[in-house]
Amino acid sequence: MWSKFRRGIATGFAKATSLLVLLPALLLVGAAPVETSKTFRFRLSGDPETLDWNRAHTTEETYLLMNLMEGLLEIDQDLKVQPRLAEKYAISPDGKTYTFTLRQGVAWQDGVPLKAGDFVAGWKRLISPFTAASYAYLLFDVVGAKDFYDGKLKDFEQVGVKALDDRRLEVRLKQPLAHWIYLPSFWPLFPIRKDVIDKHGASWASPGKMVTLGPYVLDSRELGDRVILAPNPRYWGKRGNLERIEAQVIHEDSTALTLFEAGRLDFMKDIPPLDFKRLENKPEIRFFPYLSTHYLGFALSKYPASLPAVRRAVALAIDRKELVKALGGRLTPANSFVPPQVAGHRPGKGIEYDPLRAVSTLRMSGVDPASLKLEMLIQTSDRSRMIGEIVQAQLQKNLGISVTLQPYEHKTFRAQIDLQAFPIFQMQWAADYPDAENFLSLFRGDSGNNRFGWRNARFESLLDEAKSSSDPRVRSKKYQEADSILIEKDVVVIPLYYSTLSSLVSRRSGNFVLSPLNYLFLRNVSVQ
Repeated sequence: MWSKFRRGIATGFAKATSLLVLLPALLLVGAAPVETSKTFRFRLSGDPETLDWNRAHTTEETYLLMNLMEGLLEIDQDLKVQPRLAEKYAISPDGKTYTFTLRQGVAWQDGVPLKAGDFVAGWKRLISPFTAASYAYLLFDVVGAKDFYDGKLKDFEQVGVKALDDRRLEVRLKQPLAHWIYLPSFWPLFPIRKDVIDKHGASWASPGKMVTLGPYVLDSRELGDRVILAPNPRYWGKRGNLERIEAQVIHEDSTALTLFEAGRLDFMKDIPPLDFKRLENKPEIRFFPYLSTHYLGFALSKYPASLPAVRRAVALAIDRKELVKALGGRLTPANSFVPPQVAGHRPGKGIEYDPLRAVSTLRMSGVDPASLKLEMLIQTSDRSRMIGEIVQAQLQKNLGISVTLQPYEHKTFRAQIDLQAFPIFQMQWAADYPDAENFLSLFRGDSGNNRFGWRNARFESLLDEAKSSSDPRVRSKKYQEADSILIEKDVVVIPLYYSTLSSLVSRRSGNFVLSPLNYLFLRNVSVQ
């Protein structure tokens, strides 16, 4: 039923059902005249939860924040660290002290010069318990930062972050860490304007109040509809010819595709699976490497996900090869939470598809499959719904478990995950920086991104041992063992597949590149 419905969308006006689904898209197309100016339009699959970069934690904020702001450093296409707001940096011989020297001539959009104290203010706010930032744990390896976050340390002057003067920032770590150099490239560690936040309070990240220093500034925002960016005339670096950037909130993949093919979008990813074959040889389709893992996660506090045998049986009953085949595109069945491009990836097979063993696992636990009612939280996108329906069918066929899909748009979906409201949910983790620590640390008990209700002392000990080692082989081995505990021993998540960034890009867009971290630096893009 669902497949026929989606195929009707893909073929346009062939059926009445297609017309009904396309109506919102056609209304949106007609909402504004065609612009021939240097406007770049792209799709957001959901409304950004916030543009406060200390608090932001979802992919919907990525394209916006990485163009409104910049960090001390930047990770390039080859996953190498490059200076950005810092013109240079130095690491002490013991590997525990970092000193960043800011680039001269960088100013915020209102003309106020960037100072090292802006980073101190941003990092203090990030680890303040009142901020409730999901990524506060990124700074827990800084001297005193975890104690400040926990309220044990009241004086921030004792935290290892200090402005030596207006241009020099010093950071002191508790121990040398191989991965730490990546962190200043990530948006939670961007500088802030404390005076702006003090003046406007919770509304500071809204149009007319937000002050940024990236190549673009926030022009306007219509909740649930679109976000408009305009060029920053005080930007310190070079920029392409874009005069207006329009990020449109479009929940349905098929609707976004209709707009792209009508010339109303210049870029979209998440191509509808049923349309992929039709589009895969078009000149507009582009493929980029991507460090990400699509998975099913369990909320261990919710029945029946609270039962280890149920989690293991579900993992054994899902045929990932069949799933990948049905979805199409450049996908690879996943066996490890850490993807293959990242050191620490576990090359084993994980929990393989074995429906007979799935049945016996459930039977030996004493659980009657007929009594299980499993609600799965999914997003409203075409791909998410298709994955949900495939998993739903496989669990019904192989285990006799009844699965009900619960679709929500992005913002409500994230809220439901935060509440751990459903026993199983469909998600994706994309790298914030190219290290296994980034993938596995979200399962720590003190991680603001841990939505699983799981904690394992041995797992966390392995992560501590891995991140403090300077030997890449030792680090990789420790991360692999930790991944095995997560995936095979406790079955907290079920990796489904690894993917590339399959995107549609208009032919008029020049110098368009997505990084392996799914960063789109629009300062490099020009339109004809």
